[in-house]
Amino acid sequence: MKYDVSVLVPVYNVSDFIERCAISLFEQSFEDIEYIFVNDCTPDDSIEVLEGVLQRYPNRKERVKIIHHQHNKGLAGARNTAVSSATGDYVLHIDSDDYVEINMVELLYNKAIEDNADVVVCDFISEWETSKRVEKQVYSTSPREFINQMLSVEAFPSVCNKLFRRELYTQHNIAAIEGVNLGEDFVTTPRLVYFANKISKVEKTLYHYMQTNANSYTRNHSKKNIDNLICVLQELTQFFEGKQDYSSYQDALLQGKLRKKMDMLFFADEDYVPYLMSLFPETGAIKDRGFLSKRDKISVFLLDRKWMKVFWVYRIFYKWAYKVKFFIKNKLNVRLVS
Repeated sequence: MKYDVSVLVPVYNVSDFIERCAISLFEQSFEDIEYIFVNDCTPDDSIEVLEGVLQRYPNRKERVKIIHHQHNKGLAGARNTAVSSATGDYVLHIDSDDYVEINMVELLYNKAIEDNADVVVCDFISEWETSKRVEKQVYSTSPREFINQMLSVEAFPSVCNKLFRRELYTQHNIAAIEGVNLGEDFVTTPRLVYFANKISKVEKTLYHYMQTNANSYTRNHSKKNIDNLICVLQELTQFFEGKQDYSSYQDALLQGKLRKKMDMLFFADEDYVPYLMSLFPETGAIKDRGFLSKRDKISVFLLDRKWMKVFWVYRIFYKWAYKVKFFIKNKLNVRLVS
């Protein structure tokens, strides 16, 4: 049986979140949905919780597949399993610790049909325990411009607030890189958009991106996750270098590499810094660094002059100031709510 939309959900260690996620999906105002949940060998009772929720929605039951991995494949592997099992004309990725508005599928799908779009995006909300922030999805109706916005890290590259025509995957052999859990969508979404003809947007906030799951696939800056991000940037470079219009993306790729490098230098353990300093030497060719944040401009200035001790002090101060700012903001939000 073929559906209009396949909703794809990886499941791993989300027993505290999966109920809310599943309810938001089964309550969708749109009917012709196929649900594919991939159990990536979760060590908790996430699947039992999911099955309990499903019992409340007998009308959805025949449209739900729960696929069980024989061994843990990670986020990218779970997404690939879901895509290869999907039958919908369009696919929508949802992370199982997040949740969505109940009209999300209807609005995105109707926009896709109305515009004959290959990709439809929407805005989202980042949520913490005591605060939330609306995030506007930067995008362009031009696939080339949208790709450059993502490569330069100006636009959010997540697959989760975007509806994709499934043929983008199947006709062009696009898949996430198995074993890569941090940045897996950063390497996937630009490649999908490269083959798209039409990009559209629903100007509504429809996706809730939770920042409170300590067990998330991507919630830490381990050496493995740093290596994942390096792999992603190398894979993107290789993909676009093989295209005739590579020159259209070269500057954005360099900007993205420098921004990601600075993020890693700021948040990785000190032991990794010498290794990170040697990465992407080609970014040294960037003359105009006006695209960098104030934090990164200061960091580059210090590192270019090899003022490492000053950089360490600046890094410590910045992270301390950020935590204080976040704490105060949360306290103010709590007072406003109460």
